[in-house]
Amino acid sequence: MKKRDSNRPALGWLAGSSVLLFSLAIPAVATAQVPTENEVRQLVTFEFLPGKSSEAFAIFRDQAIPLYEQNEAMLSFRGFREVESPIALDLIVVSAFNGMAGMDESNSTLGAAAREAGTSLGAIYGRIASFSSGHTDQFVEMLPALGNGDASAERLTAFIWYRVSPEKVHAFEQAIQRLAEWERENGTAASTGRFLVSDGWDYMRFVGFNSLGDYQRYWAAGSEGGHARVDQVTSERREVIVSSSSALSVR
Repeated sequence: MKKRDSNRPALGWLAGSSVLLFSLAIPAVATAQVPTENEVRQLVTFEFLPGKSSEAFAIFRDQAIPLYEQNEAMLSFRGFREVESPIALDLIVVSAFNGMAGMDESNSTLGAAAREAGTSLGAIYGRIASFSSGHTDQFVEMLPALGNGDASAERLTAFIWYRVSPEKVHAFEQAIQRLAEWERENGTAASTGRFLVSDGWDYMRFVGFNSLGDYQRYWAAGSEGGHARVDQVTSERREVIVSSSSALSVR
């Protein structure tokens, strides 16, 4: 299993004023985190220094969230805290936008809101970075036809990464389509995205559950649920279970 480099240098979104964390634009017609056409999600996964999680969380809640609430270019923002995970993580933040081309609009809106509040995005993100021992930054283009509902609205959300060999991409999407149909029939909220920027992963799924027991039953469905067909065309899979924080939730 590929491990995250917790010794990465300065966070990428601190490199310059034109590169900002959680920055893109999104369609105002979308609802919560139900995927829409052309939607891109940015996932930033943090591991914080020992004993610093609460302080970093508070900066997001008290300083960043008020700016995101003013940013009409941002459809939604969610912060997810770790519940069960085979990799080191404390917080995953997910923001949704209308494609990569929306970055300039969102940057301008957030920057103006920060200046009006007497601060800057660089200062806020710098304080968060000072509590972080490492992070990953990924972009996913959502595929609305391969899902159902808003997985982040459930008590627990599974984030599932898939690695697929190039010759099996078409077969994988067909298998996910059949799985999504079964999920709709069984009332399971789920969505699928194709990575634009990642560390070797090809697809991402978000699946909502009420409990850890529901999570186990979901996978136990096996061939009935279509998981076996997906497994046949998957090179590698990784899952984490997280819980959405209402304090880190916008739209």
